[in-house]
Amino acid sequence: MKTTTDYLDKLYHDYILERDIPLHKHQFIHLLKIYPSLVVLMSDGIVDKEERLIMNIQASKLGYDHATDDLGIEKEENLMLIYRAEFRYLIKHRHEWERKFLDALKEFLENNEEEKSLVKETMQLFASASQGTSVEEEFAIGQLKMYLSLDD
Repeated sequence: MKTTTDYLDKLYHDYILERDIPLHKHQFIHLLKIYPSLVVLMSDGIVDKEERLIMNIQASKLGYDHATDDLGIEKEENLMLIYRAEFRYLIKHRHEWERKFLDALKEFLENNEEEKSLVKETMQLFASASQGTSVEEEFAIGQLKMYLSLDD
């Protein structure tokens, strides 16, 4: 990851202040990169059991990959729980955060082209979590790819 951006810096500051969570900026950036996948999950209006499972798996992976010592002895578990809670919060408060997250991610990806494939792959993974990808999920993926310039 090369640079942070003005949008990202402001979003990180505002979000951490609002949520009062102990995420470092690099941990927050992983939440930012997952955000489009959460939008895809919500595109059909419900998050079913299989979709919750894929969210929990992703939260666990992020927790184990990016835990820092300041999170205590159970640092991986603690970070996983933070990510899991933030996924649920962002789904519930989508209308409050969606534009801010997508604008910050768009600018971030302009400076970090190599991250685009990960964002696309994660959206597809989340979309296929339950009985394939629905029409609504395909539409959401198409819109997000266009907005975030993921097919450049």
